[in-house]
Amino acid sequence: MKRVAFAVAGLALVVGVVLLRDTGGAGSDLPTAPPPPTKLKPFVAEQVLVPGPQGRPATPGNVVARGGHHRVTLTWSGDAPAYEVRWGDRTKLVTRPGTQLNGLENGREQQVEIRAVDAFGQYSQPARTSATPNADNAPYSFVDRFDGSDEPDLQRWRLSKRTDCARATSGDADDHDRLVISSSCGTRAVTLRSRTPFVRGDNESRFVIETDAPGSGGKLVLDLVPGPVSVQGDPVPPNAVRATVSTDVAGNSLVELAPNGTATKAVPAALPGVSVRWEVVLTSNGVRLERDGDVVATSPFVPQWREATALIGVAALAGDRVRAGVDLVGYRAAQADAPPASPTPQVRVDGPASIDARPIAGVTAGQLRIALIPAQESPALAAVKINGVDTPLRPAVEGTPWKPGAEYPAVADLPREAFTDALRVELPTTERIQVTHTDVELTGARSPLHREPGTPLVDARPALADPVPEVLDASGQPIENGAAFTRGRVVLEVRVAALDPAVAGLAGFEVRIDGTHVATVPTTADGPAGAGRWRISLNTGSMSAGAHAIEVKAFSTDSEVHPETGYVPFLLKA
Repeated sequence: MKRVAFAVAGLALVVGVVLLRDTGGAGSDLPTAPPPPTKLKPFVAEQVLVPGPQGRPATPGNVVARGGHHRVTLTWSGDAPAYEVRWGDRTKLVTRPGTQLNGLENGREQQVEIRAVDAFGQYSQPARTSATPNADNAPYSFVDRFDGSDEPDLQRWRLSKRTDCARATSGDADDHDRLVISSSCGTRAVTLRSRTPFVRGDNESRFVIETDAPGSGGKLVLDLVPGPVSVQGDPVPPNAVRATVSTDVAGNSLVELAPNGTATKAVPAALPGVSVRWEVVLTSNGVRLERDGDVVATSPFVPQWREATALIGVAALAGDRVRAGVDLVGYRAAQADAPPASPTPQVRVDGPASIDARPIAGVTAGQLRIALIPAQESPALAAVKINGVDTPLRPAVEGTPWKPGAEYPAVADLPREAFTDALRVELPTTERIQVTHTDVELTGARSPLHREPGTPLVDARPALADPVPEVLDASGQPIENGAAFTRGRVVLEVRVAALDPAVAGLAGFEVRIDGTHVATVPTTADGPAGAGRWRISLNTGSMSAGAHAIEVKAFSTDSEVHPETGYVPFLLKA
């Protein structure tokens, strides 16, 4: 549902739309809605002027193709609103001058054509290039390329999330040979924890990740923490290293390096779906962050620890959904191995007094990892009850402050009574304390592991971007939000754009004023458009004074992609 509201003489006017879809279930008495149109006929009402196609767009220039492990990365120059990329029998539409082709066979050359696409679906002549995906055999002390059929390897990785709103799985479609972290957790970070410790070498040590995160309106967080921590909260734990990359909805990125870091170079605009190599580099003189080999931030901080937990977090800055592809995580450091795989018991905090807990054979030790946020000033919690046994609790990282509103990661060694497949944890305090995460590591157990469902939560299927309408005055200048204007000529500007790895083909859009159809603009001259901007001249001279609303509905050339609608209100003076 989309809503738009504005005030008129102290009253609130709300314009909205509700889409009711037939689920197709047995016994439904609802009539089946016809599929949306995939090709539109032009229509223009009286007193309405719509734009039309002009010259064809220029062919993309300066094309660069680079082969990687099961992928080809493409960049080019141009100012078209969209581009068609064609390889083999595959095509996709993108809205930025660059993309990445995934799921390719190493050693097999790919012939690629790139065409500029204007707002009316006119296509340029193709720019042609080729590249060959190549196996990555670079040396690492630890590396995971996630190209198996059942990722992630649970001996190597754990996914930490505060609610059941995220998954780490093998990818679908073209992402089948990479890891996909998908989340609907909003701004809360979802953390992939390496069970292989990061152990510094005698000289330079590197923590490496190749990923297309953060996408537009997203955040990527890389932590090296000297302690058994599973989540990435605030503040940064003492003596930890954190690199943060934040990208806004326009693709502009900022980097931060803690502690005491300074950005040294502007980060290029992010290309949706294109992997970047980020490296946190530890030296005897400090820490630096590299992006595709370029230093983008430095810090004089020299860690005194030798071993740390490596954490990779993704979160949304805008919206609530994240889909991040991970091609590689590796260490160039001292040799280290992951502990043997072990089952993960279910943990209930302050749940029923009795739980059905069965012993796990072979367990010799275990550790509860828990993250707490106190609501007010109080002494730090020093113990918890685990399966009825009082158990000492200590900070996961020495020196972590216990203060209101700050996340406090802690650990407790499990008593023998807790070597079970279910744990009941109680906080023996009357203080208000929020538990944001629990995680258990067992030693010695050899039981079968539970694996998350294998389908990403966020679909890779291209979608239409929302059309964004705006009312301008007759000279094309914006009208102050909520301001009434004199009846006569106005300009409706419609923008359709998205920072997604690929977009659905745009068949065109319809315009309605107060429910009356006034224009249809097709955008399939040579094929579907992908994005664009259009200005339509409207005459409001015969309309009544007061509040009105414009609805713009965009349709795809793919009948399985549902239409998207945008609204804009306006006021006419008496």
